[in-house]
Amino acid sequence: MTEATDPAAIADDDVGYTAALSELAEILHELDGDEVDVDVLGGRVRRAAELLRICRGRIASARFEVEQVVAELDPTALPTAADPGLDPAPEPTSGEADTTEGG
Repeated sequence: MTEATDPAAIADDDVGYTAALSELAEILHELDGDEVDVDVLGGRVRRAAELLRICRGRIASARFEVEQVVAELDPTALPTAADPGLDPAPEPTSGEADTTEGG
């Protein structure tokens, strides 16, 4: 495999979640086989660890993005550090019925 087509040669920023997961599956299949080349074992395990970090990073980024979108859609959401301009839910006025116990 040439360096240009070697997945390990691609910058981590350019590797998407699906590609990283696919490469990780290939490495795991390789390592699970009976004929593991000891000369490349360390490098393959190192690459698997890099791919795991990439996948976890992509998941964390997606989770953060989804939480931001949901917070923007939720009118009762409190302002966050990411969006200090978001207004919290309005306080009930004295003319509104009190729905709490004893009220």
